Amino acid sequence: MYAEVCFPFSLNKTFTYKAPPTIAPYLKPGTLVTVRFKNKKCDGFIISLSQTSPFKGNINSIIAINNKTSIPNELWDTIVWAANYYITPIGKVTQIALSWIFKKNIHPNRQIKSIALNTKLYSLDYFKQNLDNFNSNQKIILKHLIKNAPNPISLVDFKNIIPSIYNIYKNLLKNNFLIEQLLISDQTSSNINISSIEKIKLTNNQSKVYSNIHSKTNSKPHFIYGVTGSGKTEIYLKLTHKIFQKGKSCLILVPEIVLSSQIFQRFQKYFGDNVLLWHSQASDAYKRDVWEKINQNAPYIIIGARSAIFVPLKNLGLIVVDEEHDSSYKESERQPCYNARDLAIVRSKFSNALIVLGSATPSLETYYNAIINKYYLHEINERYGKATQPQVKLININNQNNSSFNKPILGQDVINAIHNTIKKKEQVLILHNRRGYSAIKICNDSDQILKCDSCDIILTFHASRNILICHNCNYQYSFDSKSNKYSNTNIQYLGYGTEQLEFILNETFPKYSTLRMDGDSANSMNKQNKILDQFKSGNYNILLGTQMIAKGLDIKNVTLVVVINADIGMMVPDFRSHEKMFQLIHQVIGRSGRSNKKGHALIQTSQIENRVLQMATNYESKQFYNLQLESRQSLNYPPFSRLLRIIFQSKSEDICQRQSLKFFNILKKDCKDFIIGPLPCPIEKMFNSCRYHIILKVPHNKLKFILKKLHIIMKNKNLIISKNIKILIDMDSNSVL
Repeated sequence: MYAEVCFPFSLNKTFTYKAPPTIAPYLKPGTLVTVRFKNKKCDGFIISLSQTSPFKGNINSIIAINNKTSIPNELWDTIVWAANYYITPIGKVTQIALSWIFKKNIHPNRQIKSIALNTKLYSLDYFKQNLDNFNSNQKIILKHLIKNAPNPISLVDFKNIIPSIYNIYKNLLKNNFLIEQLLISDQTSSNINISSIEKIKLTNNQSKVYSNIHSKTNSKPHFIYGVTGSGKTEIYLKLTHKIFQKGKSCLILVPEIVLSSQIFQRFQKYFGDNVLLWHSQASDAYKRDVWEKINQNAPYIIIGARSAIFVPLKNLGLIVVDEEHDSSYKESERQPCYNARDLAIVRSKFSNALIVLGSATPSLETYYNAIINKYYLHEINERYGKATQPQVKLININNQNNSSFNKPILGQDVINAIHNTIKKKEQVLILHNRRGYSAIKICNDSDQILKCDSCDIILTFHASRNILICHNCNYQYSFDSKSNKYSNTNIQYLGYGTEQLEFILNETFPKYSTLRMDGDSANSMNKQNKILDQFKSGNYNILLGTQMIAKGLDIKNVTLVVVINADIGMMVPDFRSHEKMFQLIHQVIGRSGRSNKKGHALIQTSQIENRVLQMATNYESKQFYNLQLESRQSLNYPPFSRLLRIIFQSKSEDICQRQSLKFFNILKKDCKDFIIGPLPCPIEKMFNSCRYHIILKVPHNKLKFILKKLHIIMKNKNLIISKNIKILIDMDSNSVL
């Protein structure tokens, strides 16, 4: 028997190996095996098996099966599907989806040294009655061990109490008062008190949705279209409990890592250590502990961001995609350019699992699929409990006396509302979707705006660090290096970001405390959680941030939301710009008034008559979606086609132009009615590379044909296209920038 094996590289080919008779019966597609590749031992996945091989040369044998790693059949089927649909070599998909498998030393368990009372020689009463015979530090150790008896305590825990623990415990050990133990480290365990799921009381509307979902088959996805604060999470919890009781695992996807921590805490409250976290910022040690647990037969609940769609859960029974509209679910910078929401639907079909999508502001694709009955639709039009929808007011900043593009505008209405809110001991959320201090403009004959040398992106000045940063490639420039040839009188601050706005807020409200949460102040999960915990504690009055504060936050004491400039993003030349702006404004308004306190929202704009803004603030969601569908249909954009974008990148613009034209000529005969390009991308330069793109608005009935044609082209790419060019195929692209 012969096996085709793929490796975690971007190779458009597989390699043939012999299957020894001793292991051949245990092989199947998706089995991880160890083989020799280029004279080195290497792990790879079996793609297919056959009795014959077309290869006539010397064929190496499979060395061993990796029994420690088992991928469920339904997950392997999902990976194969993703490789085909996203036009990516399957080895590359396994590298992205299962990267932790290929890391060395991920399986061995870490052992930690622990100590316990030697109750074989001395009784527990002996230690209690003779405590005064020990010195002060020894007493501390013994008191903790008595309290915890008969369980051991790790030395790491004692180091936080007694820094010089080593000599003290060694002395007690020498006199046989203690015993040493080596315990397996488990970073996923906690000591949380579990609450009964029965404590969650659903409203009549929630109960109806919950019952309707259970009464339907798993033949198509369920979409919960509930207003912000309608209690979708309570329904997820109840559904999870029902499925988990049947001995099945559950996967809960959220768009942002910061949200995964919040949802994790909610679920852990009811399911304890059966809930595990999985996201890109989790350490390898933590992922190893998670893997050790889910590799058993017991069911678990995984909470995670985009990459969690590939977690190898056994016996999967439920997948939830919360805030399904969010663009964070879409990978756009490397292949496979997958959408975790779409892969969740695919995986649910292979696993016959219940799939539930939820959002107050669905993507146009999901809304359309719901109204044409491709998805089950469940609507909730009221907030949970006694909460009501916030009262919203649009404020025209053109009427402000200090109106200026270059200065943050805090209208008098906003200032008064912030004062009144904080006087009532309530809190304020302020959204400004631009981080940093400002851009820099050179005021001379050229009127140059400082840009990144490697990208077609305006640099952002960060005053606290006195540097300019490209928010695309993250390259940092010394402010002096970019501006030393200009005098200070020639420099103008252009626009404003959250950093400058924080200064303005501190000047305007010196007695109030402000926290800032953006990509600079909260660039790790720990920092994000710390900021949110500080704000939830009530010690801070105002939380200022970018779009990361607009999603999913449930802070009961927030009763005022302010959007400083709703015009940001409105004029972006992209077919989704209105959809994204509507979702952002609608979502951030929904952070206000999520308890029995009345909520308010103030939206500042220079385009008071803008229909998108008016519909977002008047809760006219269906009217907005129907108008957008009309527009999309007239231009043949999704959901009425599949948007496929082929991006070419090269150091040389000439190579980029010529090679993209060559690719275009191969496609144009079969795609003449729905192909655009090749054209320079709207952002022409990134990471020091020129960018061209071809856009295909593929009719649904031609999708299989186009996928097959692109697979053939990419398999023979090196024979057709120059090696000096990178090609990225972005299926179901979220943007044309």
